Amino acid sequence: MTFRSMIARFRKDEGGAVAIYVALVFIALAGAVGFSVDGARLMILRASLQRSIDAGALSTVARLDVKTIQDQLTKFTKANFNNGDIGVGTIDSLNYTLSSDNTTLTVTATASAPATLMQILGTKTINVAATSVIERSTSGLELALVLDNTGSMSGTGLTALKSAANTLVSTLYGDKAVAENLYVGVVPFSQTVNVGKSHTDWLKSGALSALDWGPTSWAGCVEAQDVKEDDISDAVPSAKPITPYYWADDSYNDWITVSKNGKKTYDSNLGDTNGPNAYCPAEVTRLTPEKAKVVSAISAMKAVGNTHINFGAVWGWRMLSPKWRGLWGGDMATYKLPLDYNTPKMNKAAVIMTDGENTMSSSVYTAYGNLSDKKLGTSNASSAVTELNNRLAKVCTDMKNAGIIIYTIAFNGPDTATQNLMRGCASQNAYYFNSPTSAALQSAFKEIGNSLSNLRVSR
Repeated sequence: MTFRSMIARFRKDEGGAVAIYVALVFIALAGAVGFSVDGARLMILRASLQRSIDAGALSTVARLDVKTIQDQLTKFTKANFNNGDIGVGTIDSLNYTLSSDNTTLTVTATASAPATLMQILGTKTINVAATSVIERSTSGLELALVLDNTGSMSGTGLTALKSAANTLVSTLYGDKAVAENLYVGVVPFSQTVNVGKSHTDWLKSGALSALDWGPTSWAGCVEAQDVKEDDISDAVPSAKPITPYYWADDSYNDWITVSKNGKKTYDSNLGDTNGPNAYCPAEVTRLTPEKAKVVSAISAMKAVGNTHINFGAVWGWRMLSPKWRGLWGGDMATYKLPLDYNTPKMNKAAVIMTDGENTMSSSVYTAYGNLSDKKLGTSNASSAVTELNNRLAKVCTDMKNAGIIIYTIAFNGPDTATQNLMRGCASQNAYYFNSPTSAALQSAFKEIGNSLSNLRVSR
């Protein structure tokens, strides 16, 4: 049969069979195209579902609260689903299981979307399923709470601070009396810092015995290093011995009376506001895993004196710097703290909080002596404050460069310059909190506690 005769025969039959043939070919082609299109949409839907439950599970684990897991999981998963990236996808089911030790969260989910060309073949929807398993492990944390204990914090301010700080502690420790791999220290500051009377070995030789303490003794506060570079560093006292803080008798702190025959009479009520230890804040609490010790330290805080934020910050750094390992004693000796920078699964952080500007006046003796002593390079009060601000900025920069995460809080509306200084000190903008009220302070410490808890979750 010739090709021409075949064509003629085909033409004779085209009235019925060809139409059916063409229809079948069309259906097959449409099905193939539909399978290709809907197959691609199915892959996109599955990828979107997987991504969303991964993100939802991670966010839920980071904020793990066994009472709200389903709500949190649903919230975070749907926020990341984005309708499957194809505009019409929906999550049909979302379920989880949590291991008995709360360390493994398993999430299963299904999603669907209307089919397109596949509907020609009777397939109305495309369906996908996905599973995510998140292992929740806890990283370590060394945390220094550097807290303003100056006179302006007296009354409601200090009460609010104690409440807010306890909220942070409760967030970190939960119901554990002794946390695993969590060490918290407290550094109250005013115009000086109290390192504790047990550290006389840090002081310059003979410094204590050369001073007249009257019926009292050294309370543990210290002065700044004479050399600026040492004052803004984590240099250890073995290389740079420290001078004990001592406010001598003067017209602003009159605690010694000398009779005509030279006999000394001391004020009968030497303490927080008069005498050689005037305006010396509560003693620092060294890094400890014990919740009760941190709570006790917060309770012991008292509001006295003027403000040297930089001095509190540098002593917070010294509590976290591995150069000081073996020097602090107590639990820090037991656990060989501080650990090295960049120790695997270990973070170092500081919370630096103030309610006011750095101050330096002619009537108040501080860690930098009297203003007239020019230990800040000037006898001008305004210039001295600028120098304190510059020193704070340098300490913050060096702490961050060492790998320490810094959160800062400006409480009760300090001036704009101080707010900007505290914002710049923080590791990132989100870690700075402007807290003009007690309620805002409470919220800030709660948010920082949550953030620090997230730092302890490695994934």
